Amino acid sequence: MGRKVVTVFACVMGLSACSAADSSVRMPMERPNSTVSCTSFFCHIGTDPAIVVHDLEPANLGSLKARLSWLEKEACLVAVADGRTVVPVWPRNTTPVRASDGRRGVNAPGRGEILEGDTFEQGGSWIAGAEVGQTCGGHDEFFAVDSFES
Repeated sequence: MGRKVVTVFACVMGLSACSAADSSVRMPMERPNSTVSCTSFFCHIGTDPAIVVHDLEPANLGSLKARLSWLEKEACLVAVADGRTVVPVWPRNTTPVRASDGRRGVNAPGRGEILEGDTFEQGGSWIAGAEVGQTCGGHDEFFAVDSFES
C-alpha cells in the first residue's frame, strides 16, 4: 500500500508541475553519439544503451537497492531488486556509457560510472510509467533516482 501512495503522490505532483511548465525540458547535458527526445520532465537519451533522465526536484520518498542489468532482447538497462525489474530514471546530466569491456551503464554526476552487474543504492521516488513515456518495452515500474550529489 505504501508504494501505491507514493505513486499516486508522484502522479499528482507530476500533473500539477506539468501544468505550470513548458511542454519540453531544456537540460544542459552531454550528448555523446546519442539522440535526445524530451517530454515534460523526462528525456530519453542515447541508443545503446538508451536511458531516461529526469529534471525533478529530489523527493527522497523511497529507496532502491538494486543491481544494474542489461536486457539484450529489449535493449534496456534495468535495476533488479528482490526478483523484479524496475526502470531507473536517472537524475539530469547522467549520460549513457559503454565500457571498454562492452558492459553498458551510466555515468551519474556525483557517483561516477554504474555498469551492468554493479549494485547501487539511492533514494528517490516511484513514478508512474505513463509520465515517462514508452521505454524498455512492457515494464511498468519506474524509479526516479535522486541526485548522487550531496
